[in-house]
Amino acid sequence: MRRSLVFAGLILLLSAQMAVALPSLMGFRGVNRVVDARPVGIGEIMFGLMGRYWASTNEIEALEFHSFGPVYHDTIAVSDKEHYGDGYFAVGYGLTDFMELGARLSYVANYYERDLVQPRGMIAGRWDGVDGLGDVRVGMKLGFTPTPSNNLLWLGLQNWWGFAPSKNETVTSEDYCGLWFDGMPMYDIRRPTISTGHTSYGVGGLLSFDMADVWPSSRIRLHANAGWAHYKQNFNFTDFRVQMGPGGYTFSDSTDVNLVVEDNVLEAGAAIEFPTKFAVLFLEYSLQECLDREGQNSTAYLTPGIRFVTSSGALVDVTFDLGMTDFFGEFSDLGHGLYQTGPVTDEQRMELAPMPFGSANDWGIGFDIAFSSDLIHEATPPTQGRISGMVTSSVDGKPVAAEVFFPGTTMPSVFTDETSGFYSVMVPGGSTAIAVRSEGYIPGSATVIIDAGQSVVKDFALIPTPAGGIVTGTVTSSEDGAPLVATVSVTDAPEAISVSSGADGVYQLQVPSGTWTIKAEAPDYLPRSQPVVIPADQTVVVNLELRPALVEGQVLSFNNIYFDVGSATLKPESYGVLDGVVETLLDNPDATVRIAGHTDSDGSESFNQTLSEQRAQSVFTYLVNHGVSARRLSTIGYGETAPVVPNTSSANKAQNRRIEFTVLSVN
Repeated sequence: MRRSLVFAGLILLLSAQMAVALPSLMGFRGVNRVVDARPVGIGEIMFGLMGRYWASTNEIEALEFHSFGPVYHDTIAVSDKEHYGDGYFAVGYGLTDFMELGARLSYVANYYERDLVQPRGMIAGRWDGVDGLGDVRVGMKLGFTPTPSNNLLWLGLQNWWGFAPSKNETVTSEDYCGLWFDGMPMYDIRRPTISTGHTSYGVGGLLSFDMADVWPSSRIRLHANAGWAHYKQNFNFTDFRVQMGPGGYTFSDSTDVNLVVEDNVLEAGAAIEFPTKFAVLFLEYSLQECLDREGQNSTAYLTPGIRFVTSSGALVDVTFDLGMTDFFGEFSDLGHGLYQTGPVTDEQRMELAPMPFGSANDWGIGFDIAFSSDLIHEATPPTQGRISGMVTSSVDGKPVAAEVFFPGTTMPSVFTDETSGFYSVMVPGGSTAIAVRSEGYIPGSATVIIDAGQSVVKDFALIPTPAGGIVTGTVTSSEDGAPLVATVSVTDAPEAISVSSGADGVYQLQVPSGTWTIKAEAPDYLPRSQPVVIPADQTVVVNLELRPALVEGQVLSFNNIYFDVGSATLKPESYGVLDGVVETLLDNPDATVRIAGHTDSDGSESFNQTLSEQRAQSVFTYLVNHGVSARRLSTIGYGETAPVVPNTSSANKAQNRRIEFTVLSVN
């Protein structure tokens, strides 16, 4: 374990993955076991056949039985071998520019080879094993770059789901060896089964560095993976307790074992690739560690390899696996050894269950042959040309640090060198719109026609922005005049101009001369825009009042909406208040409102009830006639039943004669 952690640390400092779009063992773009964060590209397809062979040697004390004279037992040193083979068919497809689908089908062979020694009465030199379908996995990968200008860094996320199409077959002993006897499943080898017997799934993060895109002379690509997976294994067998005696061995006891073992697993990998003229050299480190176990709980491989690439889309890989973790059979025998000396709990057997992915072998070799459509595209004639040039000031010709972008396309922006003003970019053949912008200058643009494989020089001399003026003022609430902390911006300026007002509501903007739109925005308030003429070298004061945005459940009460005495006819002096309500509702086009009428206690209850309903309807009619949709409004009358103060004086009665607007919803 210590050895594996040392190598993990060294390789992760370098990091990992793949050269071209060869499918990994998962079907995604990758090296071997490690997955590349870079997507393969929309419509690209990869598929391949991968083969792996591993071998390991076990030094054990096997039982020996004599066939002459009195029968007795003895032990003998035996050197057995384990042989494993895996075959994979993997396929990957670029569904979009950032999404990739992958799948694989595996075939597994597990065989145990007896030592060729011939002790008395012992049959040796034979093979026991199983083979068959392993598992089927399908998955999805997302990849993107946060550095589109140079594609140096790629980030990704993968997830997969797997299941075993066949039953969980186990290697069975046909001869005695160690404590396993005829017909018994052998669980103390590195990979006793050909499938997990249950579904499994996993998720992981991906990281890749494409150094060649920034430093072409380096030619190095680095990648790393880290993730979590969940595996289940189903074990069903009869365990025997063996008694040794003068007459040989007997089974003194037995128990049926039925276990479902679940493992949460850390899966990490790293690799580095170095392309050469004729092939790609790579080095990969992979680790799987069962997080819920102690003792022997991890499998790790260090894998150097070489990849041969052709312009026809075909690729060939040769790899060599070096096991980086030690193997001890007593840690994966499902408690069979403990059972020889006493009772064993299910928890002990689970702790000693074989790992779902198998323990690391001493060494292994691999051979892959695959096809990737993107290699064919790379071998076809060029489809791009290069545009380069200088961005300078039209006044003094000095270099300008500027952004060069391509309107109407998905091409990422590039930036000029700060000291020279130079830029260079690859674009598709044909007509390309190109634009340049820099703070303090009027943006420039041009259309460049370029043939594939051609280089065109396009310089830009930017004109400095004309002298401007200052816009200052305050942002306040229209309700009480309180200052507001708001974002004040010039919405139609050639470059983004914005500032935040202070706690006192004061703001100040430096704006080019001309006519611009000033906009103020604050949380819980409606935005407000106002056109302003800015003379050169002058200061213009623009104070902005923001109206509060409506909130669900909010109640707006007005006792200054007047009606004729004992009537529902609105007085003209009420129109100004109602016009303000109309403006608020039009500024909140999704709000629905209930209009409620209230009266004082003068008159009968029935008269006041009818009067309150009629007055609410009059307000409804006024709002609809002034542009508010009737579907957003409803009315109700409360008569004299809901006074805000006792009806004990004329002043109090005036407060109770009111119209209230309740906000029912804002969406």
